[in-house]
Amino acid sequence: MRFLRSLLFPLITFAALAIQAQSLHLMRPSMPFFSNEKMLNDAKLVELVRTLRFYYVDTINDKELVDKAITALLQELDPHSYYIPREQSDEAMSELSGHFFGVGIEFAIQKDTLVVMAAIPNAPAERVGIRAGDKFLTVNGEPITNIKLTNSKVAKLLRGPKGTSVVLDVLRRNKVEKYTVVRDSVPMNSVDVAYSIRPSIGYLRVTRFAEPTVREFIEALAKLNAANAKSFILDLRGNGGGLMQGAILMASAFLPQGSLVVYAKGRRVGRQDFEAVQMGNAFLKSKLVVLVDENTASASEILSGALQDWDRAVIVGRRTFGKGLVQNQFAFPDSSLYRITVARYYTPSNRLIQTPYTLGDKDKYRESFISRYKNGELFHKDSIHFPDSLKYSTLRTHRTVYGGGGIMPDVFIPLDTTFASDYVGRLLRNGLIRQWVIDYVGEHRDSLLRTYKTFDDYKEHFAMSAADRSQLVAYCARNGEKLKEGTDLSEVDIRELDWYTKVFVARTLYSFEYMHRILHLRDEEVKCALDLLENWEEKGEKLLQPAK
Repeated sequence: MRFLRSLLFPLITFAALAIQAQSLHLMRPSMPFFSNEKMLNDAKLVELVRTLRFYYVDTINDKELVDKAITALLQELDPHSYYIPREQSDEAMSELSGHFFGVGIEFAIQKDTLVVMAAIPNAPAERVGIRAGDKFLTVNGEPITNIKLTNSKVAKLLRGPKGTSVVLDVLRRNKVEKYTVVRDSVPMNSVDVAYSIRPSIGYLRVTRFAEPTVREFIEALAKLNAANAKSFILDLRGNGGGLMQGAILMASAFLPQGSLVVYAKGRRVGRQDFEAVQMGNAFLKSKLVVLVDENTASASEILSGALQDWDRAVIVGRRTFGKGLVQNQFAFPDSSLYRITVARYYTPSNRLIQTPYTLGDKDKYRESFISRYKNGELFHKDSIHFPDSLKYSTLRTHRTVYGGGGIMPDVFIPLDTTFASDYVGRLLRNGLIRQWVIDYVGEHRDSLLRTYKTFDDYKEHFAMSAADRSQLVAYCARNGEKLKEGTDLSEVDIRELDWYTKVFVARTLYSFEYMHRILHLRDEEVKCALDLLENWEEKGEKLLQPAK
């Protein structure tokens, strides 16, 4: 606990002084700042709405009209300035706050039925006994099956003010039971996987940067440190970013105090430097590999870019998204929100993170990312070409890195689009293996837990029986995915079917983290990271030196 407190104290101290959310030092201009012409332009919009409301031949929906006008106005700017209607503002804020009020389940919609994938630990649903495999039939007396159920409908039914109740009819093993769940705060964990992947190597997956992210990250580091982890794999794949302060504080765990993490500047915003704060010395010399991909963006790029520029970590994966625009968020009186870009991010070596764009042309911006795929960038490192003007040097060993949008990894791992079994690929796309597994685990949970006393037993010894495999194939056939007439499962089909069944059983029988522990056995980026860390002097450290 002393170790954990020593890490949390500077975090709490800094957070108290930190810039709220990720806003930069920016004052809204007062009215006298505008010229008469600009004031006239402002007034024209208001006058138009008033005139339409009073004179237009048909009744108009003021709110809808204004929402569309604001959206259209922001569409003419950069790709990341946008409007958030009042109906979506709570969800947008919950993503940043890291929690919401609800019952606390992870779910899937199967055959127009809500199926519980997991009850979030210590959340309201788990406390009353709801578990994976349960199917919700009614919510507060309202049937929710066969109504073209969607994720947004589920959220509207299950989320609500703290302390309010939700009455559920739940189907489990052909028996309907009634549960009353009192809504409470449900965490949206940012660090959703953290474990010792090897005796001295810790693995952490960070999925977003919200208010609780740094606390979760420090707690996970402390847990792994207590388990004797000396090296770390930090997985930022698929992390679309969030609050900038989280990236700065996480970088501070690995960089000396005062090290520049990122700076921002814009037309009205002078250059603002954000430096590492004092977070202790526990991890300043830890070996570190960071995993990134084409969906790693924003705050994730700030973190990975800083660690790369200081030659502090080996970056493994594919070029990141390239989202380096700073948004400030403002609220209208009706609680709707708008986020506008006020500056650009730059890494410590002066690299601009943002992918180039044209004002008002968001389609072209989106097409630029599709072209990465079409041009082979995700599959072949040689398909990526940088002009000399985008060359930069790292700050410690002065090796070459590149700007131009996104962070280019030190070790490129191509995207694997090959799938060994076309049959199993179809089953995965239709969710049929996962659906069958939920029923299978629901029926055999007790016997599975007796057979596999620990997860390690499961990882080493779980195998599909021929009878179970036949039942799965028959289930898929009944649901529209049959083997080609006159054919049987090939050896490859059996191998892939057994593998993905093992993955989903781990998810349903244990938890989301344990599913990833199985997936990591065949994860090329993770295997590369392990090789680098286990052979650091020969391979990892060598990558942090300039090319000879």
